[in-house]
Amino acid sequence: MSLQKDKVEWELPHFKEAHQMHVSEDFWSVKFYPYTQPGVDPVFAVAGGKRILVCRPPGKESPKMEVIQLIVDEDADAVHYACAWSKDLETGAPLLCVTGGNGKIKIINALDGKLLRTLAGHGGEVNDLAVSPINPHILASASEDSTVRIWSLDPAHKDRPCAAILEGDGHRETVLSLSFHSSGRYLLSGGIDHMINLWVLPEFPDINTGTDKPTRIYYPHFSTSEIHADIVDCVSWYGDLIFSKAAREHCIVLWSINGFSPTDPPPSPSSAPTTHDPNRDTRSAFSPPSSTSFYTRHLQFSIPDSEIIFMRFSIFEGSKTSNPVLAFCNGVSKVFFWDLARFEEYFDVIDYFPGGTANPRIDRTSDSGALDLRLPSASNPRNHPFLLPFQRRNRGGAVARIAREASPTESSSSHHTGSDNATDKTSDVGKGQIDWAKSRSLWEKKYEMGEPLMEVEAHQMETVKGLGFMGRQIAWSSDGQWCVVVGSAGVIGILQRWEKEKSKQGAAWISLRQMVAE
Repeated sequence: MSLQKDKVEWELPHFKEAHQMHVSEDFWSVKFYPYTQPGVDPVFAVAGGKRILVCRPPGKESPKMEVIQLIVDEDADAVHYACAWSKDLETGAPLLCVTGGNGKIKIINALDGKLLRTLAGHGGEVNDLAVSPINPHILASASEDSTVRIWSLDPAHKDRPCAAILEGDGHRETVLSLSFHSSGRYLLSGGIDHMINLWVLPEFPDINTGTDKPTRIYYPHFSTSEIHADIVDCVSWYGDLIFSKAAREHCIVLWSINGFSPTDPPPSPSSAPTTHDPNRDTRSAFSPPSSTSFYTRHLQFSIPDSEIIFMRFSIFEGSKTSNPVLAFCNGVSKVFFWDLARFEEYFDVIDYFPGGTANPRIDRTSDSGALDLRLPSASNPRNHPFLLPFQRRNRGGAVARIAREASPTESSSSHHTGSDNATDKTSDVGKGQIDWAKSRSLWEKKYEMGEPLMEVEAHQMETVKGLGFMGRQIAWSSDGQWCVVVGSAGVIGILQRWEKEKSKQGAAWISLRQMVAE
């Protein structure tokens, strides 16, 4: 990494505002509309209980969050746990998919709030939804009935929308979380049975899509219960790496499947491992059967106060001008952020700081190019964009000033006076000086990657002020400027970064409705 970076690029979100929309109903899910074009207002959906909200973050037209659509589900048994965005490929209309306790998946036109269709077939509540990144008509659902279903939202398949069922030797209990790989051919699932499965999917629509015989997949190509020892309630691809989390473990794990390469052709259905060795909790089609290592743990991220089930993280994957960021809200209104680019930057530059082995006057390059060696100093401690050093402070303060101003008689009356004055003088000399040993110790807790079982602390923590609540899910706008968290007691928390930079741009924002009309 190590290219010249402006501090704006390393900025993490700050608390903006919070709203309590409905005290008696928890919000369980939040998702930003992912197909937003530059210059269009970002909008996000919130689902919980019988309520579904479509909202817009604060902007030039409205200084506060604006609810632009409120939908109340009239079904007596409606309790919504998950939402996901799709769109009509013919009209461009934004489609909102919602589901929950009654097992029904409802497809709603987000512009007018009208119910377009209902997908039924699961034998229990549905806990998560995911839309294919390569085809907005392909929807995956995770259910209490221990299966995952793939649905086609193409109007041509409206009479028989179920395209595939992932069942059999996958999960033994409730499935809680799903994530599509960017290729659209691999789907992760996690559940109550501690299992994380990788399913290889055919290209949809396949030969069975739209028929009364959906494709049935009985074996995942990778399956493990070794990453977590508790209920897996959130999984997500990050490129070809995987983030996952389990209840009561107080950490998010970054890991990878050995031998997995999306550039290789997807393995055939017949290559999925069908035999189970009782002495192994992992099986994989991506490693030889004789292998003793099927995955690699890379890093763990500390998330205190997160023991409750169904608290889900989110990843902003970054862009050419912004860094990837992991975000999570815990059970006491705290939002944690990790800038994933900082780990590599720290690795590249830390040896050039005092106490390191490199000489910044001689070696100023790395494998990724010219190093950005804006080293902090006592006179300019904020020279580096995020490695802020620990500086000594004169803790004597007013006490030292009183001692200096005391009369000679008062000063000589105590045999401690001399040593106190010496301590004060030492403090005066050290005031403002950087304690490099302590600085390195603090940085290691946040940026060191050498030990995969060590939990790294958050790079930034923000509190959703004024409203105590438990975070349930967090979401990013497509440009990474906005971060929204929802949770118990109907709370919505808004966080923002780059506020000054965005205001300088003076973009002529248009609404989602205007974009569709055009």
